[in-house]
Parts: sequence; C-alpha cells; structure tokens
Amino acid sequence: MFPDNNNGQESGLNDPGIETFKDHPLMSLAREGLQNSSDAHDASGKPVEVHFQKLEIPSSEFPGCDEFKKTLQACVAFSKSSKQTVQFFESALKVLSADKLDVLRIADFNTTGLVVGHKDDRTSDWFKLTKSVGVSDKNAGKLGSFGIGKHAPFACSDLHTVFYGTKDQIGATAFQGVAKLVSHRRDKKIITQGTGYFGNKNGNQPLLDFERVSPIFERKKVGADVYVWSCLMV
Repeated sequence: MFPDNNNGQESGLNDPGIETFKDHPLMSLAREGLQNSSDAHDASGKPVEVHFQKLEIPSSEFPGCDEFKKTLQACVAFSKSSKQTVQFFESALKVLSADKLDVLRIADFNTTGLVVGHKDDRTSDWFKLTKSVGVSDKNAGKLGSFGIGKHAPFACSDLHTVFYGTKDQIGATAFQGVAKLVSHRRDKKIITQGTGYFGNKNGNQPLLDFERVSPIFERKKVGADVYVWSCLMV
C-alpha cells in the first residue's frame, strides 16, 4: 500500500538515499550489511555470521505480486514525461513477468534480530529501518544507524524493493516489504507518496507471523533477513 501524499510533495525515481550508492552498489551492499549485523551481535560470545545466499523463486511467490504489477503500471502511466522513469518501470514489469526471480538473501545469525515493538512504537528498531528517513540512532548499537546506509540494498534492486524478516530474542517475528518507487495515482485518482509497503494494510504495519507468505521467508532462528529483489548481482 502506498499512502496518500495528501497534496504534499511528489516523489520521483532518483531518491537521494539510493543515488548515494549507485556508483558502487555491490561494495556498498556488502559493507552496510556486514556493519549492520555486527552492530547487532548478541551476548552469546559466538561470532556474528552473515550469509549471502542466492535464491531463485517462482515469480508467483513474490508477496503481493499481482497488486505490485498494477502499481508498476500506474507508475508508468503517471510518469510519461520522464523517459528514464518509464524505461525503469517497463523493465521492472518484464522482470516480474519472468517465470522465476533471482533474489539475494542476506541473513545474520548470533544477533539480536530486529525489535519490532508495538504498533505505535516509533522508537523501535523496526520502525527506524522501515519508516524513518534521516534518523540516526547509532548509540543504540542495533543494526547500524538506520540512517543513509539502509538505502544500499535498494540501489542493488532493479525493482527498488526490499523485504525484511526477523525473529527477535523473545520469539517475536515480523515480515514486511518496502518499495521506493515514485508518486502515482492509486485507483486512478489518489496521488500517492513514493514509498509503499507490503504487510498489514491497517497502518502499513508488518505481518507479525509468516503464515501469509511463502515458507521460503520464514525465519526460524533469532536474527534478521534482508531480501533484495531482483538483485543486480545475482
């Protein structure tokens, strides 16, 4: 779901946070991913492990695939004046039309995972990662600063879309997708913001279990997963 922009600022394709990492996307992805996981080490005394895994999955397993295709089409229609933007979204539609998608999963272990908190908690790790912009909380020591570095995975995605999953130390789980696209018309009338979410549409909250997504994404051990769709490196 892409929230209404409520007659506010419209977003284009060249997100400054993403553009920061465009020159060296893969190096940035590795650096930021390792730093974030290192900052989230648990108290077990075991070294943090970060696994980079290529997945090839059916396009139908992309969470909310049909609705996302409609969103991409709406972005094309709204951005006719920008050839670069139209080309990006036409390419994205071709990616989703393939039988299978290449996805990069970045999974960490011997970490604390992401603390989700309650739905109105604007200080939680999860909120800072998925919904804050220009907010840094490095002193907290959990998964990096959640500042500019969280844009690195989007720079490596030819859909500008990343999914996150977690299981924290008390067993709480969460799953959510974030897409950084452009403002467009939802239902052919409402102009949206450029960032949208897959999850619980009520308040754009994360799913708090994995029952509504493919078992591929289930997190069984404590830690966090980042899924980069469809990653340029795989």
